[in-house]
Amino acid sequence: MFAMFDLDDTLHDKTAGLSLCAKSVYAKFLQSSQTDMDSFVTAFVIENRLIQPKTDVFSKLAVQFGIDHDLSSAMLDFFYTSFHNYAVSFDLVPESVEWLRASGVKIACVTNGDDFFQRSKISALSLESYFDVIITSGGAGIKKPDPQIFNLALDALGAVASDCVFIGDNLIADMQPAKQLGMKTIWFSSSSTDLPDFVDSRLDSFAHFQQVWTAVVGSKGRSI
Repeated sequence: MFAMFDLDDTLHDKTAGLSLCAKSVYAKFLQSSQTDMDSFVTAFVIENRLIQPKTDVFSKLAVQFGIDHDLSSAMLDFFYTSFHNYAVSFDLVPESVEWLRASGVKIACVTNGDDFFQRSKISALSLESYFDVIITSGGAGIKKPDPQIFNLALDALGAVASDCVFIGDNLIADMQPAKQLGMKTIWFSSSSTDLPDFVDSRLDSFAHFQQVWTAVVGSKGRSI
């Protein structure tokens, strides 16, 4: 079997990482200002979770909190060079991917985002060595839910879709296209809603990963 993971909000706790980064930005650049830290952290997380250029993120923050251009530029530079230092994985992610590798499962990461940003986060999370293949939309020039990006990963793994499980948090970008290609799908979500027909199982915590994986793949789960 083969496993294919999304990164942000699946392996990487993006909100937690952004919150830590925001507090560091505040401490470095705004500690002596009149800016309220909690308000800044909230706005920082919200803007960075939107799909938009980072230059726009810091321009908006500058307007909202009355930050001058030079200081805003310095904050942006700090973010570009340091953001990955604040990356946080969800609990038991390393143990789960280690279990897969020990079980003989080859693993890919397929993620939307800037190639440098995503690879830096993977490295900072100490997950790089677990992946046989890493495909980013920034590097490939294709983004999920385009099926081509999934096919790139399948080809690089030497896998067919029916022998692959995709684990991701987004129903439209992850689950639906993966299922349409013929993969099994595990939705990382705490939602209590009924599963769509393109989701095989739900994973609410990596504490349950081994059980969910085994239930989805059956006897094929511990061999290539």
